[in-house]
Amino acid sequence: MTDVLCDASIVLKWFHSEGEEEVEAARTILAAHRAGNVSASILDLTVYEIGNVLLRSLGWPASDVGGQLDDLRTMCGTISPTTEEFQLAADIGRRDDLTYYDAAYAAVASSRGAVLATADRSLVSTGHGERPGVLVARLGLTGTI
Repeated sequence: MTDVLCDASIVLKWFHSEGEEEVEAARTILAAHRAGNVSASILDLTVYEIGNVLLRSLGWPASDVGGQLDDLRTMCGTISPTTEEFQLAADIGRRDDLTYYDAAYAAVASSRGAVLATADRSLVSTGHGERPGVLVARLGLTGTI
């Protein structure tokens, strides 16, 4: 089974589609996880990133945000980086001129042998992640939620 680490740019598409690209492919990753065809996970950081977007950018009612984030953790579980992964993130961030947030996703995916699913151009262009459409096609995933 393929382990897929999904960053916030992918997870957001699970909840919101307006103005987003590759929504169907991102949702196919979640459907494949639910079907047991891939193992999708998120960083603990992702919960905070998505919470911020839901609350501030999308204007969701505060009463809905907490429950949605809890559902997200239940769906995928969260990964907390190790000390070694924190250091690897710093090394990757410095070497590839990435934000520490992005480098953390790259470090955890790399150290755990997972594929990083991302719509982030910097992560894709530095070879640390795959766009959802590319990943779905490469793995032959089908279905939507």
